[in-house]
Amino acid sequence: MLKIIDNEERNMKYRKLFAFLATIVCFIAINTNAKADSLNDVNKNVAKIANEQNFNSLAQDKLKNENVKKDVPILKNGTVKIHNNFNATSSHYSAYTFLAEIPDTVVKFHTSQEYVDGQFKINFYIDSITGPAPAAISVQLQFYSEPSLSGPITTNTASPIVKEGNITTGLLGSAVFPAATTFFAVGGAWGMVGYNGNSATYPISLSSIYLQNKIGQNFPEYVDPVSKKDAETPINTTWSRLPSSPVWTTMDRYYYIKEFSERYGNQSKEYWAENQVHHIRPRIYGGNNDFDNLMPVPIEAHKLITKWFINY
Repeated sequence: MLKIIDNEERNMKYRKLFAFLATIVCFIAINTNAKADSLNDVNKNVAKIANEQNFNSLAQDKLKNENVKKDVPILKNGTVKIHNNFNATSSHYSAYTFLAEIPDTVVKFHTSQEYVDGQFKINFYIDSITGPAPAAISVQLQFYSEPSLSGPITTNTASPIVKEGNITTGLLGSAVFPAATTFFAVGGAWGMVGYNGNSATYPISLSSIYLQNKIGQNFPEYVDPVSKKDAETPINTTWSRLPSSPVWTTMDRYYYIKEFSERYGNQSKEYWAENQVHHIRPRIYGGNNDFDNLMPVPIEAHKLITKWFINY
């Protein structure tokens, strides 16, 4: 049956709109002030809050969405629900309210990131809406960055993305942050006003941590299966470029392979033909030829890492 909203209910809807916008700002402020030393710590804190809010995070590899641009990584996605029916004891229940149930509104969303004209652009997409469309949505995105995986964190909060009326699937809006070589993750909060004025606020739990250079290229991750050394984890984005690189000779390579064999066992001739010796901290950025700064990397992967550091 038809649901009629009287003036009192309509006014209540807009009062709730302003109220939940304020709630999102407070939600962000409270969770930003939580003590944390690295993005890994923040990830744990936000995950705990998300569970308490009954937030349902979907597996990233299961999201199939026509709105996703090619090669634009999905940062986070999820599904939220808001109830559209007023309780009969509510102060804004009126004689115009019939007993017919209004379906819940279920919204699926995702955030994505891309590099555009010297800026990291964080997008908020609505993937699907089941039930009546929300009357209004507000999104507050936060960009967390750190020079290394041990912190410290810098928090950048974007202006809210707000839309009222005519809410459909697709890109709701974007937040932009200056591009720089950094480890980063994206989180925040968002809220919506439902068909009948009910409102709710939800966390956007922290994304995975990415390392990108100043033109938005993701670091080509590689872990050597023999030594278990990781090319990405030791990186620090505050390294300064030197006028010239320290020398690396064929004898330096020979002594490295010799020590590698002593520590991890002899590798085949084919192994060393297919792998180059990579400086984890590049020599041009202060890296030395010590064993701890070296690791084997396949030739093609090494080319990608070298290319990434051109825009470090």
